[in-house]
Amino acid sequence: MSEVGQASAEGAGGESADEREIAWLAMPEKAPVVGRDGEEIGRAEGLLGDLDDDIFHGIVVKLARGGKVEVAADRIPKITTRRVYTDLATDELEGLPEYNR
Repeated sequence: MSEVGQASAEGAGGESADEREIAWLAMPEKAPVVGRDGEEIGRAEGLLGDLDDDIFHGIVVKLARGGKVEVAADRIPKITTRRVYTDLATDELEGLPEYNR
């Protein structure tokens, strides 16, 4: 599993595209990551996956409260042109594996 680059979601003039679901490799750089309640829990810092086999393992999230954690792909129901949606409750953040690479 390796960290891969990210695409920018902003077009010419800095205007964001309409929000629509996209593939994991197109996740916007520094996209807001939201929890189950719709509140922002942090920002996407990187993708985790296997480019050769097109397997998405998850993302690295810089939490709003500080620190970086890994969020597994099975906790991410949707990635859009504007944000990453997770099914995480706020109290689950403490139990996520710390990202330290």
